[in-house]
Amino acid sequence: MFRIIVAAVCLVGVGCSASAQSIGDDSQSPAKPSFAGINGSSDYLQTFKPSSAGEILRHRDFAGQPCLTFDGFARPHTINPNLYDDVVAITNNCPRHISVRLCYTGDDDCISVDVPGSERKEAILGMLPAIKNFSFEFHEKFDN
Repeated sequence: MFRIIVAAVCLVGVGCSASAQSIGDDSQSPAKPSFAGINGSSDYLQTFKPSSAGEILRHRDFAGQPCLTFDGFARPHTINPNLYDDVVAITNNCPRHISVRLCYTGDDDCISVDVPGSERKEAILGMLPAIKNFSFEFHEKFDN
């Protein structure tokens, strides 16, 4: 059985809020998160952090800091620069393996990403034509 933590994250040049909720199983629907999208600038890699409310039950290191950091960006295709991959880069700063579920905000079509300890992993969440803006939620999985 997994216990899942839901936290919405934002990809914007300005701050936004995120919410967290502990869920006993996948059948319950999480609270509606606050979200925004990345702006249309030419900076493809934009870092962000969820608000403190989103960090209540996350995997943490020995100093109490969250193990995972998330970077989201829209990467243009080489052949067609008007087509963008929505990429989420996850860095695991802890030695243990952590599984994460990534979804577009409000969407049930998700991908699973396994991030080995002390490594960085990129995942393509989707692909959109001419749109650089996207937002997503991540769900860290916990073993009981």
